[in-house]
Amino acid sequence: MKHLVLMSCPVLTCVSAFSQSPTDFSAIDLKLKACETAHVDADGSAHCQIDAFTAADKRLNAVYANITTALRNAGPKHTPDDDEVVKRLVAAERAWVVFRDAQCNYMSTMALHAPLEGYEYHSCRYELTKERIKALTAVDAPQSPR
Repeated sequence: MKHLVLMSCPVLTCVSAFSQSPTDFSAIDLKLKACETAHVDADGSAHCQIDAFTAADKRLNAVYANITTALRNAGPKHTPDDDEVVKRLVAAERAWVVFRDAQCNYMSTMALHAPLEGYEYHSCRYELTKERIKALTAVDAPQSPR
């Protein structure tokens, strides 16, 4: 299968939708730490995790959109395999979202019925979303150039 160069540059150096690398979460992590320092109660900390997850999810959606757009609009470099890559990516992403939420629901049982259950759930979603972005932008990802 022929692989394309995403947006005419390696994935990790594309900055069209990001002020830094899509895998750099230092700014979000700093905001999260400051928020959790200011909100030490379970509800406040859970809201901090929700905010961090929301930022990561927005970034994931942008990465995903960039990949699918590049595969669908590859111009003269477009091959029939690109359509199959998009089809499989869409299926994988849909399944991954279901997995992420189920996994985090399971992981939050560490604090089942306790005030920190929501915190654990949203923390898990944030961490798994960061991992997913790293997987989608990895040099060895199926849509990455070889």
